[in-house]
This record gives sequence, structure tokens and C-alpha cells, in this order.
Amino acid sequence: MIPRLQNRIQKVIIQADTDDQRLSRPVERILYTCSRIYELAVRLRIYLYENGIFKQRSLPCKVISIGNITVGGTGKTPMTQYIANLLKGFGLKVAVLSRGYGGLAQGSGGIVSDGNKILMPPDVSGDEPQLLASGLNGIPVLVGKDRYRAGRQAIESFAPSVLVLDDAFQHLALKRDLNLLLLDSATPFGNGHCLPRGRLREPPEQILRASAFIFTRWTGKNDLTQATSMVRAHAGERPVFKCAHVPESLFLPAREEFLDPRSLKNRRLFAFSGIARNDNFRNTLSDLGADIAGFQEFPDHHRYSSHDLETIWKMARDLNVDNIVTTEKDYINIQTEIPPTPELLVLTISISFGNEAETFANYLKSKLIDGN
Repeated sequence: MIPRLQNRIQKVIIQADTDDQRLSRPVERILYTCSRIYELAVRLRIYLYENGIFKQRSLPCKVISIGNITVGGTGKTPMTQYIANLLKGFGLKVAVLSRGYGGLAQGSGGIVSDGNKILMPPDVSGDEPQLLASGLNGIPVLVGKDRYRAGRQAIESFAPSVLVLDDAFQHLALKRDLNLLLLDSATPFGNGHCLPRGRLREPPEQILRASAFIFTRWTGKNDLTQATSMVRAHAGERPVFKCAHVPESLFLPAREEFLDPRSLKNRRLFAFSGIARNDNFRNTLSDLGADIAGFQEFPDHHRYSSHDLETIWKMARDLNVDNIVTTEKDYINIQTEIPPTPELLVLTISISFGNEAETFANYLKSKLIDGN
């Protein structure tokens, strides 16, 4: 019942954000009123931090925050992985902190990975920290709602020179040396309304807290003129970068093998996902030339039961597909045995800054190593 309600609320928010005309007037009024109340509460919280009524704490190492101003879908987790590996390549000792949303350890905190071995199962760590832990070699991953406490634990256990905070733009309780804000290239500020009338987590002028901006899911087709002007209006001439989300590989769990994502072209597929923007996954498959015979959506962070898989595989067999495909995050959330046929494929995604890669790397070096 709760996952269904969560999914319905998520769909209403996305509908309100992308297609105002489909909302009935009573629903629109309710959402608008709730949005205004939410915005006032957010503004009050920010005011209390800015005026020292709520205290910020510092950690004795460099801290870099990666976050967004809209709910979901900007690619914070793959960006966190990309930046953590980049900093490691600079010779820095890195640890990653995540809230651990949906995991049993979110409140108590703990070490998900020591950089060599994963120490928590997904239901304890949460799916996104588990995804980070599986993709970061030699970089510890910790979770905890209290990022200061998690940071202290990281420092005591691993002595990092830099901490990378996943999804922490709104976590004002901890000071940071660098505040990177991710903006979706297609809809950087949604419809301009805060939750639940739109997808904004806080008023758009709060982007002024960012040190730099990264437009994610860049395809070369997005017109960023208006969005860039808005960034400049609120934040001046701070650096602006663009990156793409690139299909990296196809993992075959049954064989523990990898294929080129381009092998999906003309392949008849049944797809399922439970991520913040399921439409992004569907669009990626379409861009790869896949024949999507069916698509089943689930709420973000959904944990798949045996009943879920039975339903998915039955629908797939009825459609006579070649394979079933899902995201890496959804694969982590499968809690039961995977049926053998049709064979499951897992699409992995990586970040690419293209010809801006060196410029972005030099920017991080200047801020975290050179101290400029």
C-alpha cells in the first residue's frame, strides 16, 4: 500500500512539474498552497542557519558537497563516484559520505565499505551507498543522516584528506569547502515551483550557495541559454560545466559477463526500473535503438520481492522478448533469486565531461589542492 501511494505521489509531482494543463483546478490549488507552506518553511530554515541560530560544524579535512535543487534525476550518485575516483587519481585520500536513504543504518550510521570489502547489505546501507561501495575501489563509503558524525567516523577510521558528500546541498549543518550543484539539462528548475507543486527542493535563488554548476544529462540538443542566464543572475560568473550520462556496459548477472550497450540495438526488451525519473531510463534504451516491448515502473528505491519478479517475468514472457533489462541501482535492490529466462541485463551508466574533462579536473585541483 505504501509503495503504491509513494508511486502515485511521485507521479502527481512529475505531472504537476511537466504538464500543468492536466491538473484539475482543485488539485492545482491544493498543491500550490502546500508548495507555498513548504517554501516558507525552507526559507525559515535557511534564515536560521545564515544568522547563526542553527549552528554549522566543521571537519578537520576538505569537504566537497554534491547535490541538486530539484528532487531526483540529476545523477548525483554517478557524479559522486566520478568525482571520488578523480580525486583519488590526484593522489588524495578520499572517503564518501551518503545519507543512506531507505537503509536501516540511516539513523545510526556506519561503514558500508572500507574501500576493499563491502560490510553492509543493501537493506542496511541503502541502495545508493551500496552502488557507490560496489563501484569505488580503495575508497571507503559511510552512511548516516548526521553527516558530521559520519565524517568524524571516517576521519577516525580512514584519515581521509577529503570527504565527498553525496546529496548534501541542503545539508546546511556541515560546512564545506566546495559546493557543486547539479542541474538537469532538460529541466534545470522544473516549473519554477517548490514541492509538491513542482520539483524544487528550495527556491531557485538559493543556487547562490553553489561554488560551481554542472548541467547533467547534456545531449548537445538542450538549449541552456535561459538556464545559464538564471544562474548568472543569482550566482554571477561562477564556473558552469556540462556532462553527459553515457551507457557504459551491459552486465549479465547469470554469466558474470559484460557486453557493449550497443548490442541492445533492435533487441526486443522488457524493461523495469524504480528510480527518480523512470522516463530517463526509457529514453536511454530508446537512444540505444532497443525495441521496448514493455516497461514497468516502480517507486524510487523500490526493493523487489519474489512476487515482483514473478510478475515482471510473466509480462516479459507474454510479450516474447529477447531479454529483460534494468538499471544498476534496481539490480542492487533485487532481494530474491532471479529467474533464468528471459535473461536479465543490467545497464550501467558513467559520467562524461567530454572536452570539458580537463577543465573540470583542473578546477577541482585548484580548489582542493592549490587552495585558490
